[in-house]
Amino acid sequence: VLLALQCIHPDLVLVWFSNQDDRDQDGLPCIPPLSLPLVVAVVHALTVETPQPKVEAARGKNATLNCIFRAATTSPQAGDFVSWQRVHDTEEFASKQLIGDSEYKGDNYKNRLTFSGNVNNGNVSITLTQLTTNDNGSYQCTVRLAGELPAKSVEIKLVVLVSPSKPVCTVVGKAEYGQNINLTCNSVEGFPQPQYSWQSFDAQNQSRPLGGTQFPGGTLMLKNISVDTVGYYICVSKNSIGQESCNISLAVVAPSMNFALIGGIIGGLVAVVIIVIIVAYFCCCKKSKDKDYELTETENRYQPPNVPTIIRGPSEEEIQREEEGENENHTLQMPPARRPSVESSEAVA
Repeated sequence: VLLALQCIHPDLVLVWFSNQDDRDQDGLPCIPPLSLPLVVAVVHALTVETPQPKVEAARGKNATLNCIFRAATTSPQAGDFVSWQRVHDTEEFASKQLIGDSEYKGDNYKNRLTFSGNVNNGNVSITLTQLTTNDNGSYQCTVRLAGELPAKSVEIKLVVLVSPSKPVCTVVGKAEYGQNINLTCNSVEGFPQPQYSWQSFDAQNQSRPLGGTQFPGGTLMLKNISVDTVGYYICVSKNSIGQESCNISLAVVAPSMNFALIGGIIGGLVAVVIIVIIVAYFCCCKKSKDKDYELTETENRYQPPNVPTIIRGPSEEEIQREEEGENENHTLQMPPARRPSVESSEAVA
């Protein structure tokens, strides 16, 4: 049976194994010769670790990625350095020599990365400022010491939190009596994913039961809406670092006809009126023509009644007038005075 014994020292830890039967005369375990290389290997082991494997920080703020190394040597030597890179990336975005001030920073980090730890104490942490969502991901801290190979590394995950953006509230459906509608609420930004909740207030701004069904994603369904549904609805979009809200003022109106249906009805009525006018016009024209035709036919077919013809001679008055007229004519046509005898005889005759 092997026994593990530890001897704690401020600077190093020694571990060795011994058989239970390998004891000296005083009863203390003896260290076999084969165990010495094991002790040496443990003494010179390089360790790299982080006290915070996952770091969360808000967008626009700062975040420190802690990286601590421990080795047998207490002071840096020439050739010792630390490097930082994104996991799955082949290139380093930052590195630092543990002796001197030689540093390298990538283009995206020049103005917002600092080596914030005390290298002499084995602290090779970095601090990133003005965080963006592009900084999300896993980072790898690697320490290489000239006297202690191989190099060791540790991973740290950075999560950039984003407060919810102001949500947009909308009404989906017709806010008419008896209808079903949905109130929607959505924030374009937000990490972690925002959670949505609804509150309802009546027309007097008094809180009341919600009276609807909430669905994940910010949808509130209201069924068979009525005058009791009228009021104010507030949606709150919230995550671990912040919250925003929007509100809707809901008014329920009487059902209205569809505009297309109204247009169709009006168009149909106009068409009917036009047809009636056309029919009436043709009827009037036909009636007028029929009347003219009847008058023409009547004139063409008219035969005067058989009236007996009465033949009579001139009346006495007509004869007298005729004689008087002849006398006047004779008076106007009297011959010259040189022939009185002839005129007298004609007058007597």
